[in-house]
Amino acid sequence: MKKLFYVCAICFAFKVEAQISTLSVADSLYQMGNFSKAISLYQTLENSNNKNVNIAKAYKALGNLQKAIESYEKALVNDSLNSLVLYDYGKLLYSVGDLKKSLVIFEKLKSKDTTNPNFHYHLGIAKEGLLQEDYIHSYLEAFKLDNQHQKSIHKLIKYYLETKEIENASQIIKIGLQNNPNDAKIIGFNAQLYYLQKKYRKALVWFEKLITSRKATQYVYEKAAFSAYRVGRILKAISYYEEALKKDEGNYFYHSQLAKLYYQDGIHKKAEHHASQAIVAKMIDTSGDYYILGLVHFDRKEYKKAIKLFKMALEEDPMYEAAQFQLTLCADNYYSDLKEKLNMYERFIEKFPNGNEDMRKIINTRIRELKEEIHLKAE
Repeated sequence: MKKLFYVCAICFAFKVEAQISTLSVADSLYQMGNFSKAISLYQTLENSNNKNVNIAKAYKALGNLQKAIESYEKALVNDSLNSLVLYDYGKLLYSVGDLKKSLVIFEKLKSKDTTNPNFHYHLGIAKEGLLQEDYIHSYLEAFKLDNQHQKSIHKLIKYYLETKEIENASQIIKIGLQNNPNDAKIIGFNAQLYYLQKKYRKALVWFEKLITSRKATQYVYEKAAFSAYRVGRILKAISYYEEALKKDEGNYFYHSQLAKLYYQDGIHKKAEHHASQAIVAKMIDTSGDYYILGLVHFDRKEYKKAIKLFKMALEEDPMYEAAQFQLTLCADNYYSDLKEKLNMYERFIEKFPNGNEDMRKIINTRIRELKEEIHLKAE
């Protein structure tokens, strides 16, 4: 009987040792990225506590998320309160779009440990995905528990910017930058905050931090360009719109802006090119682009072409005051008949009796001059 006991004990020891050896090899395969072979070995294990968890992690690494979820669920059958397993399982459910189940898991984790900021954060992203109005409270709770929780800080800043709570956004941004001065998201949020306040000089400084660090998106180049334009940095504005255009070549807005800026900088060929491209790309209201083309031809003293383009601008937008003004000046240079010129100026006053004061001064002065010329000619 004793002999039989010793034989059984030796067999059991060999079996345990074999199981340990198999687990060690499987773990090694997993760490080396050989996930399918690791799964095959994990599946041969009999009563390993972490068998299904390890299989779940390997399936997740392979990208087979459904099998990973099934394996986590098997693990939870034996240990339904294991926080580590629940945490991984909850995150995986969120990543596959099962937000309701993910919410339930993180509610359970939060009730187990209310002091863990990450549980509150993941609860927040599940609630936000489900459009629950109280989602922001979860991010606030995560932030209160740990003011270095940058992911919650990102969420809070985004919310405060969207709701235009400027003071709150500013305070959270300061804390986020103290935690990590190189956090690209918070640098971008700070630029947006100044942009929202129309503090374009400061906004440009922060947008350019992203541009310098090569973390600029199309949005960053677009807003940096506009900020540069508003503070009189025309060449910078041109440069940033050109970069934005590289990321979205058919964007008529960028072409329109570049047409105006190149014209303003006296580079008429490029202004003409971008205005033409904007007209081709734009489906509605090309009045501004016809206007820029008209200005280019006006400056070249090609008055007939300019008149045609200003008229096209007015067809798109009949109340385009600047186009009507330029059309009037153009007609004055092109037509020889004094009465025809006078009619154009009087038409402007009829159409815009309360228009731009500077324009009306020029128009009224020219009307007086033309009337005198007509009178002298009649005599």
